[in-house]
Amino acid sequence: MINVVTVSKDLEEKYSAYVAGKPGARFGHDLEWARVLKETYGTSIQHLVALDNDRAVGVCPFFLCKPITGGSHYLTSLFPTYFGPLYDSEQVLDRMLDAIKQKASDVQYAEIISPVSLPEDERLPYLEQLDLTYRLSLNDTAENIYGNFRRNYKRILRNPKFQEDLEIVVDRDGSMVREFHRLYAHLYACKHGFIPHVESLFRNIYSHYPNGSVRIYMARYHGKATGGIFTFWKYGEVYCGWSAQDVSVPLEPMHFLIWKIIQDGVAEGYQWFNHGEAPRDNESLKLFKQGWGMEAADTYRYFIPGRLSEPVVRTYDRFSWTKKIISHLPSQVTTGILSPLIRFVL
Repeated sequence: MINVVTVSKDLEEKYSAYVAGKPGARFGHDLEWARVLKETYGTSIQHLVALDNDRAVGVCPFFLCKPITGGSHYLTSLFPTYFGPLYDSEQVLDRMLDAIKQKASDVQYAEIISPVSLPEDERLPYLEQLDLTYRLSLNDTAENIYGNFRRNYKRILRNPKFQEDLEIVVDRDGSMVREFHRLYAHLYACKHGFIPHVESLFRNIYSHYPNGSVRIYMARYHGKATGGIFTFWKYGEVYCGWSAQDVSVPLEPMHFLIWKIIQDGVAEGYQWFNHGEAPRDNESLKLFKQGWGMEAADTYRYFIPGRLSEPVVRTYDRFSWTKKIISHLPSQVTTGILSPLIRFVL
């Protein structure tokens, strides 16, 4: 008989062992990722594990969020990407959906934010296809992968000034977190108008993901940080979580950073380079990612009614009107005052 329960201390080892051996697992399924979010933003961990007798046969990341506005709700994924249930059979998924439906009845709603589609089910009455995820297969030589890049990308990568002026450094221990965060916060706050994450998020990630499973790839132009990408290295996939760039620098640091990450992924036997999500209507970003030979894949939002009977706007879309205001604030103000408030809107 399959029983679905909230993971407890005595089930953590079973949960983690299941994730480690399950195709399709990603870093966001890890209990370590859940602990990062709990330590940084106080998020309540309610992850589910399905047991057949004493054997784990499915898991689902699950966070209970209690924002100041919008009411309590459950999410399988907060950021930076999508993590849905993992399961051995549709029977296991059936039991997990029963458990999710039951939990949703006590709050406003629940959401399954998944990188893959789930079977049609009456307990999943609302479906929205979200952003596109762009991935590049690394099951080839670096030379062949390079050959599929857009022509102007190859021209940029052959720029001789790269050898003279641009240095790429890889941080495996978190020593560059502050340097990266300053660059990231300025770009997200002043250019995009998004509230950047607090610096402690990145430090907490390093504390739970040691031995190179997270890395900052940093580009320096004449010794100054000009571009950076925060990456996760788990389960055969290299995922680009956050990036930052000083747009005033004349070179193209992102091209060299991406190429370096791809080369390292191939050399270390990874199967996928995941460049993250792009809004469906952002044509310039879609074209940029396609230029590397990446293929687009759909992502899915399943809204499960609780006390609310119909879908609500996604958390990160609710406050879009604030972007212009934030973009005019100094990044120090945004990170010092607004960023710590993220915990109250999740």
